[in-house]
Amino acid sequence: MAANVESMFYVRETPWHGLGTKVLSAPSSSDALRLAGLDWQVLQEPIYTETEERIEGYKANVRDSDRRVLGVVTDRYKVIQNEEAFAFTDELLGEGVRYETAGSLLGGRKVHPAGIPLWPFGL
Repeated sequence: MAANVESMFYVRETPWHGLGTKVLSAPSSSDALRLAGLDWQVLQEPIYTETEERIEGYKANVRDSDRRVLGVVTDRYKVIQNEEAFAFTDELLGEGVRYETAGSLLGGRKVHPAGIPLWPFGL
């Protein structure tokens, strides 16, 4: 499908692609990670040739939950874990942030949190 959705949740209206799990109210970051299927870590592992020679300067980003390779990167690449991305959004938007949608695209290679501050607006 064109949306490339692997997992996600949403609040209120169904997205244009019709994919994901509908939830009744916007969750906090810890619940959003679980509901969106983003409660996994990225591990960086060495890469080897078929003859078991290590390929210097590159690593594979691997999802710990199912060992799926998310991509190949240089040694300089720094992983930002899903939990860290949500914590950044929490800090950016402030106390009372809740998430309208979050999910994983392209087999886990892209992750998106979409938070909204509740104060002073409320839900």
